[in-house]
Amino acid sequence: MKTDDLKPDELALEIQEFMGRKFNHPAHIVFLLELAFQDGSHEKFNELLFTSKYVTGLKKIVSSGSYTEDKYMEKIFKEFNVNVQKMINTLDEYIEETSNSMVREIKNTYLKMDHESLARSLELAEDLSLCKEYYNRKSGKSDNDQIKPEMLPH
Repeated sequence: MKTDDLKPDELALEIQEFMGRKFNHPAHIVFLLELAFQDGSHEKFNELLFTSKYVTGLKKIVSSGSYTEDKYMEKIFKEFNVNVQKMINTLDEYIEETSNSMVREIKNTYLKMDHESLARSLELAEDLSLCKEYYNRKSGKSDNDQIKPEMLPH
Protein backbone atom coordinates (compact mmCIF):
# COMPACT_ATOMS: atom_id res chain seq x y z
CA MET A 1 0.00 0.00 0.00
CA LYS A 2 1.30 3.45 -0.91
CA THR A 3 1.79 6.11 1.76
CA ASP A 4 -0.82 8.38 0.22
CA ASP A 5 -3.45 5.61 0.53
CA LEU A 6 -3.08 5.48 4.31
CA LYS A 7 -5.11 7.32 6.92
CA PRO A 8 -3.06 9.38 9.42
CA ASP A 9 -3.25 6.73 12.16
CA GLU A 10 -2.26 4.01 9.68
CA LEU A 11 0.60 6.15 8.42
CA ALA A 12 1.86 6.68 11.98
CA LEU A 13 1.91 2.90 12.49
CA GLU A 14 3.64 2.42 9.12
CA ILE A 15 6.33 4.97 10.07
CA GLN A 16 6.98 3.26 13.40
CA GLU A 17 7.16 -0.19 11.82
CA PHE A 18 9.33 0.92 8.91
CA MET A 19 11.72 2.88 11.14
CA GLY A 20 11.77 0.25 13.90
CA ARG A 21 11.00 2.74 16.66
CA LYS A 22 7.89 3.83 18.56
CA PHE A 23 6.81 7.44 18.82
CA ASN A 24 7.06 9.16 22.18
CA HIS A 25 3.76 10.95 21.50
CA PRO A 26 1.83 8.93 18.87
CA ALA A 27 -1.54 10.64 19.31
CA HIS A 28 0.04 14.04 18.72
CA ILE A 29 1.84 12.79 15.61
CA VAL A 30 -1.44 11.42 14.21
CA PHE A 31 -3.12 14.77 14.89
CA LEU A 32 -0.31 16.72 13.18
CA LEU A 33 -0.52 14.38 10.17
CA GLU A 34 -4.29 14.96 10.04
CA LEU A 35 -3.75 18.72 10.02
CA ALA A 36 -1.24 18.47 7.19
CA PHE A 37 -3.83 16.76 5.05
CA GLN A 38 -7.00 18.59 6.12
CA ASP A 39 -5.69 22.11 6.01
CA GLY A 40 -3.44 21.64 3.02
CA SER A 41 -0.75 23.15 5.20
CA HIS A 42 1.98 20.86 3.93
CA GLU A 43 4.51 23.71 3.66
CA LYS A 44 4.28 24.50 7.37
CA PHE A 45 4.37 20.77 8.09
CA ASN A 46 7.54 20.46 5.99
CA GLU A 47 9.11 23.32 7.93
CA LEU A 48 8.18 21.65 11.22
CA LEU A 49 9.67 18.32 10.09
CA PHE A 50 12.86 19.87 8.77
CA THR A 51 13.46 22.01 11.86
CA SER A 52 12.69 19.08 14.15
CA LYS A 53 15.19 16.88 12.35
CA TYR A 54 17.82 19.63 12.62
CA VAL A 55 17.10 20.10 16.35
CA THR A 56 17.39 16.35 16.89
CA GLY A 57 20.77 16.31 15.13
CA LEU A 58 22.02 19.27 17.17
CA LYS A 59 20.80 17.59 20.36
CA LYS A 60 22.91 14.53 19.53
CA ILE A 61 25.98 16.74 19.09
CA VAL A 62 25.31 18.60 22.34
CA SER A 63 24.64 15.36 24.24
CA SER A 64 27.74 13.62 22.94
CA GLY A 65 30.11 16.17 24.44
CA SER A 66 32.53 15.28 21.64
CA TYR A 67 33.57 18.88 21.01
CA THR A 68 36.35 20.43 23.04
CA GLU A 69 36.68 24.02 21.89
CA ASP A 70 34.63 26.54 23.86
CA LYS A 71 33.99 28.61 20.74
CA TYR A 72 32.54 25.60 18.91
CA MET A 73 30.46 24.58 21.91
CA GLU A 74 29.06 28.09 22.26
CA LYS A 75 28.12 28.17 18.57
CA ILE A 76 26.39 24.75 18.76
CA PHE A 77 24.43 25.71 21.89
CA LYS A 78 23.32 28.96 20.29
CA GLU A 79 22.23 27.16 17.11
CA PHE A 80 20.43 24.55 19.19
CA ASN A 81 18.54 27.16 21.26
CA VAL A 82 17.56 29.22 18.21
CA ASN A 83 16.22 26.18 16.38
CA VAL A 84 14.36 24.75 19.38
CA GLN A 85 12.56 28.10 19.63
CA LYS A 86 11.94 28.05 15.86
CA MET A 87 10.46 24.56 16.10
CA ILE A 88 8.18 25.59 18.98
CA ASN A 89 7.08 28.72 17.11
CA THR A 90 6.42 26.70 13.95
CA LEU A 91 4.36 24.18 15.91
CA ASP A 92 2.35 27.03 17.44
CA GLU A 93 1.75 28.58 13.99
CA TYR A 94 0.85 25.19 12.54
CA ILE A 95 -1.94 24.57 15.05
CA GLU A 96 -3.07 28.18 15.61
CA GLU A 97 -6.12 28.11 13.35
CA THR A 98 -7.46 24.87 14.76
CA SER A 99 -9.36 24.76 18.02
CA ASN A 100 -10.20 21.54 19.78
CA SER A 101 -9.12 19.58 22.83
CA MET A 102 -6.04 18.17 21.06
CA VAL A 103 -4.76 21.66 20.26
CA ARG A 104 -5.17 22.65 23.92
CA GLU A 105 -3.35 19.49 24.94
CA ILE A 106 -0.50 20.19 22.51
CA LYS A 107 -0.18 23.76 23.76
CA ASN A 108 -0.13 22.59 27.38
CA THR A 109 2.35 19.83 26.59
CA TYR A 110 4.89 21.60 24.37
CA LEU A 111 4.36 25.34 24.32
CA LYS A 112 4.72 26.32 27.96
CA MET A 113 8.03 27.88 28.86
CA ASP A 114 9.15 25.43 31.54
CA HIS A 115 11.67 22.61 31.81
CA GLU A 116 9.10 19.79 31.42
CA SER A 117 7.58 21.37 28.32
CA LEU A 118 11.02 21.77 26.77
CA ALA A 119 11.87 18.12 27.47
CA ARG A 120 8.59 17.00 25.87
CA SER A 121 9.23 19.32 22.90
CA LEU A 122 12.55 17.57 22.32
CA GLU A 123 10.75 14.21 22.41
CA LEU A 124 8.26 15.52 19.85
CA ALA A 125 11.20 16.71 17.74
CA GLU A 126 12.50 13.13 17.77
CA ASP A 127 9.10 11.86 16.63
CA LEU A 128 8.86 14.44 13.85
CA SER A 129 12.45 13.72 12.85
CA LEU A 130 11.46 10.07 12.51
CA CYS A 131 8.64 11.13 10.17
CA LYS A 132 11.06 13.21 8.08
CA GLU A 133 13.52 10.34 7.88
CA TYR A 134 10.72 7.96 6.87
CA TYR A 135 9.60 10.26 4.03
CA ASN A 136 13.21 10.66 2.91
CA ARG A 137 13.84 6.91 2.83
CA LYS A 138 10.53 6.08 1.14
CA SER A 139 11.05 8.67 -1.56
CA GLY A 140 14.84 8.40 -1.87
CA LYS A 141 15.21 12.10 -1.16
CA SER A 142 17.64 14.13 0.90
CA ASP A 143 16.88 15.99 4.14
CA ASN A 144 16.41 19.26 2.26
CA ASP A 145 13.66 17.99 -0.03
CA GLN A 146 10.07 18.97 0.62
CA ILE A 147 7.25 16.56 1.31
CA LYS A 148 4.65 17.04 -1.37
CA PRO A 149 0.91 17.04 -0.64
CA GLU A 150 0.43 13.76 -2.50
CA MET A 151 2.77 12.07 -0.03
CA LEU A 152 0.46 12.92 2.88
CA PRO A 153 -2.34 10.64 4.03
CA HIS A 154 -5.83 10.93 2.54
